[in-house]
Amino acid sequence: MALSRMDRSLVVALRRSPRASYATLAAETGADERTVRRSLERLREDGTLAFSASVLFENARGYLVAQLELNCRPDAVDTVARALADRDDTRFVAVTTGGADVVADLTVPDTEALHAVITSELSALEGVSAIRTQIVMRLLFTAVDWDPDGLISDTRRRATRGEPAPATSPLDATDLAIAAALREDIRAPLSRVARDLDIHETTVQRRLNRMLHGRALQLRADVEPAAFGYAAESRFTLSVRPADQAAALRTLAADPALRALYVVTGPASILGYSVHSSLAEMHDLLDGPLAGISGLLGCDLAVVLRAYKRAGITL
Repeated sequence: MALSRMDRSLVVALRRSPRASYATLAAETGADERTVRRSLERLREDGTLAFSASVLFENARGYLVAQLELNCRPDAVDTVARALADRDDTRFVAVTTGGADVVADLTVPDTEALHAVITSELSALEGVSAIRTQIVMRLLFTAVDWDPDGLISDTRRRATRGEPAPATSPLDATDLAIAAALREDIRAPLSRVARDLDIHETTVQRRLNRMLHGRALQLRADVEPAAFGYAAESRFTLSVRPADQAAALRTLAADPALRALYVVTGPASILGYSVHSSLAEMHDLLDGPLAGISGLLGCDLAVVLRAYKRAGITL
């Protein structure tokens, strides 16, 4: 699924600015606007490129994001993963090696809702034998902050320095309506979004800027990492002494292989995802940044065998 040179340049430009104009994309890729438009449409139509607008409820407040690990009968793994991917409240679903067969991000309003989902809905899925749950306490960065050419985003730079994220105010109904409109068409002109929602365009622009600056909303242009030559993807959890956690997070954030990094509840309080060109390179993660973490008490490194959903988009 490797990208051509032109397609790769276009996708990288879109990852950095999903709403960039065709004129800007043409300047970034060195192609004319007609070629850019045609290439973008082809990549979307064949399923290589997917746009998404996701509310990051870890930052937006008022909701909980749970990291789920499910064990299943071997013949039920695919069915369970697809059932989770079909849910509106999941953002990421994958099948992995190691201690969990299926992993997922689940967004719920509160602990009571999480309890209901686990005990009444997920436990009723045929073939599920065990469910483990961790709550996301802090989101440092997501795959939108990973760049195949090594460009460091502002969010990732702050995480590397150990700086706090920008303050985020709770989202109201208008904010969520804007996010929903962009979820329908991430590249829609804001004038059209304003007209559809019957609010002023400057209001849409101001609220969108606030949500993006506060990392309450992320706009993504995604292809599978393998398209960039990263055929191996890992999911790892680390148990680190509390006094050493901040330094460990700074070390991990500086590693260009990492695509996402979280602090979660439980003894293994650091959760991360990384991409590599091969399984041999993935092993270097153990010998490199992980081995250098002070206070490391335990590590569980798993291979992502197949992603079923990313950024709320079913694959």
